[in-house]
Amino acid sequence: MKETLFSIFSLVLIVPMICLPDISAQEYTQWELPEDAIARLGKGRIEDMQYSPDGTILAVATTIGIWIYDTETYQERSLLARKNKGVEKILFDAKGTTLASKEEFDSITLWDVTTRKPKKTLTNHSLVYDTVAFSPDGETFASVRYNEIHLWDTVTGESKHILKGHTDLMSCVSFSPDGQTLASGSKDQTVHLWDVATGAHKKTLTGHPALVSRIIFSPDGSTLTSMSDDKTIYLWDIATGKRKKTLANHSVITEPLERREMIERAFFSSDGGTLATVRFPNTIRLWDTTTGTLKQTFAGVKQTDRHKGIGKVLFSPDKRILVSIGDGEIHIWDVVTGTYKHLIESPHYDSVKSAVFSPDGRTLATGTFNGIVRLWDVATGKQKKTINNLNVRLDETHHTDNIPLSPNGKQFATGNYDGTVYLWDRITRQEQRLSGQIYHLKDQPSQSMLFSSDGSTLASWSLSKDVGIRLWDVTTGKRQRTLTGHTALIKRVTFSPDGNTLASWSSDDETSIRLWDVGTRKHKRRLTGHTQLVESVAFSPDGKTLVSGGEGGTVRLWASVTGKNIGTFTDQHLPNKQMGQSSAVTAVSFSSDGSVLAGGRKNGSIHLWDVATGQLMQTFRGHVDAISSVSFSPDGFAIASTSKDATVRLWDVATGQQKRLLAGYKGTIWRVKFYPNGLPLASDLKGDIGGPDDENIRLWDLRTGQLKKRLMGHASWVRGISFSADGKTLASVSFDDTVLLWDLTSTIKTLDVAE
Repeated sequence: MKETLFSIFSLVLIVPMICLPDISAQEYTQWELPEDAIARLGKGRIEDMQYSPDGTILAVATTIGIWIYDTETYQERSLLARKNKGVEKILFDAKGTTLASKEEFDSITLWDVTTRKPKKTLTNHSLVYDTVAFSPDGETFASVRYNEIHLWDTVTGESKHILKGHTDLMSCVSFSPDGQTLASGSKDQTVHLWDVATGAHKKTLTGHPALVSRIIFSPDGSTLTSMSDDKTIYLWDIATGKRKKTLANHSVITEPLERREMIERAFFSSDGGTLATVRFPNTIRLWDTTTGTLKQTFAGVKQTDRHKGIGKVLFSPDKRILVSIGDGEIHIWDVVTGTYKHLIESPHYDSVKSAVFSPDGRTLATGTFNGIVRLWDVATGKQKKTINNLNVRLDETHHTDNIPLSPNGKQFATGNYDGTVYLWDRITRQEQRLSGQIYHLKDQPSQSMLFSSDGSTLASWSLSKDVGIRLWDVTTGKRQRTLTGHTALIKRVTFSPDGNTLASWSSDDETSIRLWDVGTRKHKRRLTGHTQLVESVAFSPDGKTLVSGGEGGTVRLWASVTGKNIGTFTDQHLPNKQMGQSSAVTAVSFSSDGSVLAGGRKNGSIHLWDVATGQLMQTFRGHVDAISSVSFSPDGFAIASTSKDATVRLWDVATGQQKRLLAGYKGTIWRVKFYPNGLPLASDLKGDIGGPDDENIRLWDLRTGQLKKRLMGHASWVRGISFSADGKTLASVSFDDTVLLWDLTSTIKTLDVAE
């Protein structure tokens, strides 16, 4: 899961079109939606891929379920999903009638491929990668529950045998080619052989110095190859149970080679007849698993800047082609002749996470970390087709209060690793690609986006590369202009209420603010006066005034038309020697009529000033850490505040008294939305993965402190939410790499202000 943290809102859509011709392909945003959700954007992070034995289906396992593609068109046809369950590994039986999925939270589901319905769900089963297997005839399925092996009838779903004998966690299982014997490996450093028909224990093979990680039978079933975590590889005689050969000892190849060789990785062909060993950075050796003899050596491909070693090797079904995959490169080899055939370079250096051959060996499907499935012609090395829209990601460093949802909740913006920007329309279920600065994956640019208040303009800016702010016309999808002037990292931008002015501040001068004319796309003026870092900026409701706060505890008011400093507010009760970093103003907000200004500080206090007179009206004390947001109720009688102390508080403006407190777990992030009827709706995001309900969204009535609704549908930790301006739609982004859009209309109707 942590690997997703380095990217920012990355929806991978390399589709150079505004609409898709196949209506059924657009409907996937509506498939298997949870209650109250109105659309799902993205298909989840790719974990595994498999073709059905007859080649008519490509199944793609993701963090939200299994997407089924028809290989004639490669359009999605269905989503196999269980509530809040991501899928880590999938496996077809030999007949293609049953699909097994290993899911998160220790469960396995057997799916009927024809009906697309679950046949059997196995709970509390191991999620170690190689602990599931179908027998060659497809009639028996083996799964593991800690140190037990369970054999299941794939037709009836009934248990056939429970095999007990290992004394520690199971790590791998494998059927013999005739299906009569099952081999199992364990953390107890042993391999056991079992009679599949009776469930009886046949032999125990001992000698590995570490956990047995991989086992596989030779094609004739006479030999078993086993490998432990330290890359010790043994060949066993099945008839006698004796070790025939040690191919590698503590990762050192025992065969006489030109030099002492240590292997990094090992991969088997599907029939178990060949073992491929990989030595850094690019030497591959093929071994016969029956005799242990060297069959072929592939080496000599010049290592490029990006090719940092081979991460995966796979064989074509006929074992005539070998594919090696490194960072951004796919190499194709002819196994028979030992010659090098092709180099495939993924666009933008996508990191290939999974790959699989079609049953006829003519097509190679690769799934990237970015969420793109690409189909390659094995004979020519040319790309045949692309399947997109697979994931949406959120960076831990992103400002989660600025998730780019349009004010009416109808559009959502995302950015890709390569610098492009995309718009989703939840009504038409269409996506639009906006051209932008193109980067390579190795640069890992992060992007942030923000809609204008009227939703007509989208601003996007990089958080790690270029220093321009790109403005897009949301209706046409065309870039209006790039605002240039900053010379370092742009921290934040904000639009005026009428959308005509944009304010930005940057690392090039952390004490100043720039104003831009959105209509003319020109720089208007630079606001200077702060002597320390600017941390918060906001426009007044009429857009005529800009407020800024930062370190030093000073709040400044600016006339947005002239740029003139028209007021400076401080805490008169705070000695000058304390006006340092702890007093920094981290959040600012105007009341709905613009007459009162609230400023939240790093020390947890909140001050209210009369904008006209500059007088300090009220001070709220209760938070014990930095204020992250302050917002007024529509009538101006109440304020909601959130803080890094994991609490949200409701305050009475007139008295300064705290009316309500909701406290979360350590690290909880709160979001608040006020409605015209006075309802303050609060939602908490868990700060730590694995916390209670971290995949759910909880909505609280802040007036009463009561939990009113749980929005349940994500399969992983929710990292950010955003309310639309009208409050009717909520967007949530999760580490399952999807966005869910929720309809809050019915929830709001049940929470009348008179309650």
